[in-house]
Amino acid sequence: MSRALAATVAAVTAVVTLLSGCTQASHRCDDRPEPTDVRGHRRPVEIRPGGTDPALPVAAAARAVPAAGRGASDTDRILVRLQRETLLMADDLRTVRPGRCTGGPPDRTGAATRCTVSYAGVEVPWQVRLTDPPPGTATDHPRYAFRPLTTVHTAEAVYAAYAWHVSRSDADGPLAPRDPRCDRLPDVFTSAPGEDTGYFCQDILWKCRSGDFDFAWNDLPVRADEHGEVSFE
Repeated sequence: MSRALAATVAAVTAVVTLLSGCTQASHRCDDRPEPTDVRGHRRPVEIRPGGTDPALPVAAAARAVPAAGRGASDTDRILVRLQRETLLMADDLRTVRPGRCTGGPPDRTGAATRCTVSYAGVEVPWQVRLTDPPPGTATDHPRYAFRPLTTVHTAEAVYAAYAWHVSRSDADGPLAPRDPRCDRLPDVFTSAPGEDTGYFCQDILWKCRSGDFDFAWNDLPVRADEHGEVSFE
């Protein structure tokens, strides 16, 4: 065999050996074992993935809070709407009662007032702003925009939302959540709109190199957006 041919054969052999080694290392990461020695803090509440979309249907909120009767004032109608909106924000049918509006309904476009309702004994404040109706729209009643000044949530609804969040992941994929858990939440709690609630849910994050697995708890802040909708980011 010539020297040139021998050198070529040696180089090819080295590449094949290298690729074979990489393939073997990659295969060692294919079979993920059950997580052990997980780094970080384990949250106390176990969450079972599954269920259905936990969002409360609009019809359920409407049934829970009947419409204002004939001859009702604008304030009465506003408080009915706010009770329904509060139920939809919490995604949990609890006792809801009307509060009051400071200074009465706003009387000019762009003006706003503060109204409250009670949800499971917790006061929930709202901003109510008078708006113009869409062009070409005829209406007998003023139109208002509603914004929560404080969001309200229940532990049961947050746990259900996280279970639904986890269940939509690929259960058999490489990034599928493992051992989802949450903080032990208060039965009913409030938060600032658009902020983290101060509570966390989690699953196990993993990585592998040459067959060596590393597991760590992956904390996800429980966050309420401007409308009170909960997400896990």
